[in-house]
Amino acid sequence: MYNYHVTLPEAAARPEKKAARIFLLLFLAGAAIRAVDVFRPADGRIRESWRESDYAAVARNFAREGMNILLPRIDWRGNFPGYAEMEFPIIPWTMAVFYKIFGVHEEIGRAILWLVSLLTLLVFFALARRLLPAPAATAASLFFVLSPLAVRVSNSLQPEGLMLLLLLVSVHFFLCWLDRGARSDYWISLLATVGAIMVKAPAAHIGLVLAALLIAKKGFRALRRADVWIFGALALLPAAAWYVHAHRFYLEFGLSLGLSNETHWIGWDLLRSPRQFLFLVLGAARTESMLVWTPLGWIFLGAVFFVRKGTDVFKVVFWWLAGIGVYFLVAIRTIGDGWAAYYHVVAVPPAALAIGAAIDGLSRRHPFDQRRFERRAVAAGLALIFGFQAFLVVRDFHPRKFEPFYACAKAFAPLIPKGDLILVSGGRARDQFGRSVAYNASYFFYWLDRKGWNVPLEDASREAVSEFARRGARFFVCERGFLSWRPGLESALRAAFPVTAECSEAILFKIGP
Repeated sequence: MYNYHVTLPEAAARPEKKAARIFLLLFLAGAAIRAVDVFRPADGRIRESWRESDYAAVARNFAREGMNILLPRIDWRGNFPGYAEMEFPIIPWTMAVFYKIFGVHEEIGRAILWLVSLLTLLVFFALARRLLPAPAATAASLFFVLSPLAVRVSNSLQPEGLMLLLLLVSVHFFLCWLDRGARSDYWISLLATVGAIMVKAPAAHIGLVLAALLIAKKGFRALRRADVWIFGALALLPAAAWYVHAHRFYLEFGLSLGLSNETHWIGWDLLRSPRQFLFLVLGAARTESMLVWTPLGWIFLGAVFFVRKGTDVFKVVFWWLAGIGVYFLVAIRTIGDGWAAYYHVVAVPPAALAIGAAIDGLSRRHPFDQRRFERRAVAAGLALIFGFQAFLVVRDFHPRKFEPFYACAKAFAPLIPKGDLILVSGGRARDQFGRSVAYNASYFFYWLDRKGWNVPLEDASREAVSEFARRGARFFVCERGFLSWRPGLESALRAAFPVTAECSEAILFKIGP
């Protein structure tokens, strides 16, 4: 009897120790995967060329032109001071703090975001362990560790990595507050929600998720509580104040990092045009299928309905996905575009929890004759999902798409005097449906370390280039792909302006005295 009482706690502790070792291995694997490519500058090895170059430029301009976090500056500013409408620039500002000490090295920003991604792993593991038994939590965590989008944003110079961490902290501590009522959980969740929305405005969808979880747990009577309304107000007011402040820069200078100069939202024109709407919906579904769920993952999402509807994990998965669905629908013009894959990273946590919930639900079904076959089928399905994720992650390593463009910039830089303003070819100012989109391409400005203007594809002409020359531009960096879209433009430019240099991807024209 004595030995029984001594060994029982030890026996109970063994599964916990085993689970702790498994999650330690998952953490180390996730940290190692996310460490690949951390020590690369913002050169030809960038992945999101416009986004990362803009963030690198804002950080460099903070370090050079002033550390006022309320005044972010970009390079494609023309004759203006460069103040631009953007998310709260905590990431480039933090990079600039270290630039002041160590000099301008974009690897610093990647290392900061890598550390953020490690915290993200830990918070997700805690959330998964809270909602799921150990085997299902392990599968959900492995899905999250291998998520191609989560890995991609983990060391990319853009806000999605920090937003993902803050969203997870918000949900985790909100659930803790609903269960325990501790004020510390309330304030941590609130601060994380504020930070997520300020770092990336679409994070506001988490408000729908938290409200649904509150009602599901406490009932509609919870909406009478003062602390609930205080949470909602304080979660939105700081972000609203920032975006109103940032919008002034767009109104005054016309400079925005894809906020006011991009058409994100659904409109009546889409609802009246099923073809356009279906095109965007299929684009969003394709990204979700390839980079979030994997093709086989949709089957496991269906298996979530084997989970008891009253469990916390079912409520979290259901309402989180519902909130994301509303967000995706409202912002379908962006969500449905192929370039906007990183916007889908918000779907990774509930997708991972859904995989774990499905496994838990299937394991709790009553045994039947084909039980062994079912277990083998589930194991095979998980192996295919994890294998597909690993393939995409490895394929994404060591991006080199923009190395030829970077080589052009290095060749052109000595030929452009310091301080000269330049004109650079940009993207389209209208999408295939005629709606405005951001056309400002920032990478040549960053690599050349020059300021100036972009010209959109639709406005490209010899007369337009001459007008920019009158405004102060001295050189025109024109990509060959830009010229291929406008027949006759290259010959017109060569006849009007001397060519200073050429490379495989671009031509450098001298357009000003």
